[in-house]
Amino acid sequence: MSIIGQAEVQGKLRAGELKLTGEAAVRGAIDAGRIGGQGQLNISSRLRGEQIRFTGEINVGGDCEVGDLTISGAFDVNGLVSAERLELKMYGPCKAKEIGGGRLVAKRSRKSALLNLFKTSNAGALVADSIEGDIVELEHTTAQVVRGNQVTIGQGCRIGRVEYTQTLNIHKSAVVQEMVRQE
Repeated sequence: MSIIGQAEVQGKLRAGELKLTGEAAVRGAIDAGRIGGQGQLNISSRLRGEQIRFTGEINVGGDCEVGDLTISGAFDVNGLVSAERLELKMYGPCKAKEIGGGRLVAKRSRKSALLNLFKTSNAGALVADSIEGDIVELEHTTAQVVRGNQVTIGQGCRIGRVEYTQTLNIHKSAVVQEMVRQE
């Protein structure tokens, strides 16, 4: 399915491949092999896919389960984000209740840092209750709990508790209230 412009789907959308340039609203769930493109994608229920490479904004009313998830922009997920590989370049506010997976990387884009000089908004920041992965690299993130084998807490982070098994690196500007090494 290829969308250029605006589209609204009443109900569930199943596609081998979805390409979007513009705006789409799905009043149900999306099950897709690949999703790509740019613009804004609003899903009232859950999102499942093998690979998502998207520039812009994705809003999901439920869980987001993806094998390989790359977003340059912003997202708001009302449930769990589950990805074997998550790469997030934050241009705008990013929110999820929980994030879990293999390799999780969330960094503010350089453009977002420049934009943030002119705005007092929360541009290019991630907020989640818990983040758990094998390898976790975070910048400009606020979370209650971060768990992982190899954890890097970068600049601009505010974390309540970090639990790690192998390595923990914390940037000097980051705030971590509690650090626990798990055996």
